[in-house]
Amino acid sequence: MQTLSRRTFIGQTAMALPALSFAPTLLAKDKNDPNRFQIGIQEYTFNRWIGSGKLTHMDYPGLAKEKLGITHIEYWNRPFGGKHTDKKYVGELVKRTIGEGMKNVLILVDARNQLDARDEAARKRAVDEHKGWIDCAEQLGCDAIRVNCRSGGDRNQNTENAAHGVGALCDYAKDSGVKVVIEPHGGNSQDPDWLLAAIKKIDRPNAGLLPDFNNFGRYDRYDGVTKCLPHAPAVCAKALKFDDKGNETRTDYYRMLKLIYESDYSGVITIEFEGHDVDPIEGSLKTKALIQKALKAAAK
Repeated sequence: MQTLSRRTFIGQTAMALPALSFAPTLLAKDKNDPNRFQIGIQEYTFNRWIGSGKLTHMDYPGLAKEKLGITHIEYWNRPFGGKHTDKKYVGELVKRTIGEGMKNVLILVDARNQLDARDEAARKRAVDEHKGWIDCAEQLGCDAIRVNCRSGGDRNQNTENAAHGVGALCDYAKDSGVKVVIEPHGGNSQDPDWLLAAIKKIDRPNAGLLPDFNNFGRYDRYDGVTKCLPHAPAVCAKALKFDDKGNETRTDYYRMLKLIYESDYSGVITIEFEGHDVDPIEGSLKTKALIQKALKAAAK
């Protein structure tokens, strides 16, 4: 009953997203719908501030709203400090977000054990390790957790291993409303065709992909994002450096956002700024402005 009432509340708030959990691409029948896209922020953007004590995990959502004008919040698992299974602790985060009209979107989970590990016992440990994050995401009202599949090795065997590990976690999460999404993040997962093969092999409605602008390695990032979009509950707009015209130096945001705009995707486009030349507030604001300009250009 608590989960239902929480999700009902989220759906009634003015800041709520469209329901993204299982069919994010079916919502935006009108590509010019002003509610089609929302800009989010990923906590990893502030990893150095959190590590130095300049920003606390609990104060992060408030900073995002006050300094960036962003109310769609993504998390990174490490700043939880192991308290993700503490219902009271997570409940306080719910008060500071949902209680303030914000939307919790996703948790990046960098776990010790890999869901696509070669060893069956290691995969089982990984599934058990991730279960608490499913429960945490459900309490927060998130749409998904992001997991890694970067063990590498033989391509076909790695696909099988990912299907066993991620599939088992999807089965655990099936009644939670939380998707399990794989990000291109090392190993075979940087290959978009491997990701599509893995999703096909996993064959669960609550499995998905999290395309990241900068994480496809030697593979074409524009092709990678395009292929992943039909399976994405969110998109990671990673930025590292800007030129003097405000353009990101590694990704052509105008090209990338045009591809997203022309697709059937609707939902959150999340800022993940990892640059060192400016502070994370300035970097995030530059990224936000670039996303908005690129979407405006795509609509013409």
